[in-house]
Amino acid sequence: MKYVYEINGKRWILKPLVIGQIKQLTHAIGHLKIPGNIDIPELVSLLAEELPGVFAIILTPEGMRLKDKDINALSEEFEEAVNIETAIQIVEDFFDLNPIASVLERLTGAIVKIQSQAIQSSMSSSVFSQEETSQKETKSNGDIPSENAKNMSSTEDGM
Repeated sequence: MKYVYEINGKRWILKPLVIGQIKQLTHAIGHLKIPGNIDIPELVSLLAEELPGVFAIILTPEGMRLKDKDINALSEEFEEAVNIETAIQIVEDFFDLNPIASVLERLTGAIVKIQSQAIQSSMSSSVFSQEETSQKETKSNGDIPSENAKNMSSTEDGM
């Protein structure tokens, strides 16, 4: 699925994000704190400074490969060419194509699963470690019974 926009006499394509775009977006807007209950106009307002750069990352001129884009030049073009109605439509379409909440939910589930497996693994390895190192079962040739140790320290003090 994709969306097509006519902006400044050119056709621009919006498709689901790829990893390279996620990296670019993280760099561009990763510092922003976006409240969970924000609506699209509030999001556009919050992103106002960053929006031209965001559009340069998420929109691609028809026929151009993602890696061939000049993000800075496109950002300047969007700054002068995109009106607020189009900006809101692009943001809405972006979230339609990229269900971020669903992705985050799945990632959270995966993290919880990994953490639970790590805890189980750590618990079972600590049980094995305790059994393997119990004092009754493990003695080395260098172990000194405590009576002898007391006698040795008394003897050494007397020397």
